[in-house]
Amino acid sequence: MKKLFLLIFVLVMGLSVSAQQSVQKTVIQTNGVCEQCKKKMMENVPTWKGVQQCSYDVTTAKLTIVYDANKTNLDQLRKQVSLLGYDADNVKADAAAREKLPACCRNAKPGQGCGGHSSGGCGGCNHHH
Repeated sequence: MKKLFLLIFVLVMGLSVSAQQSVQKTVIQTNGVCEQCKKKMMENVPTWKGVQQCSYDVTTAKLTIVYDANKTNLDQLRKQVSLLGYDADNVKADAAAREKLPACCRNAKPGQGCGGHSSGGCGGCNHHH
């Protein structure tokens, strides 16, 4: 009986360690530029299969994702970011998705806000930052 309990304990501990190892954290460099870009990321990324947490830093254009590696992988996450219209590390934005973004978000540089304006204001893109 003691051997059975020991066996069950070892199996449960092994499964627990295995589950913990499947949780990964990654940082993906994007080319989002403003709060509107952040909003798009934060509305979509958490809904993706395997994603447990995410955050987006507008000033660095970096998307941090905590995910279950048993349900998704880094290549798939990058592909999904590209389908939102943004570059994801070395994966270029899907051209059709990029065209659907507001013009100010397509043409600006990361960390400079919409259309190259400072993060605090916007020159007519109609976004509220």
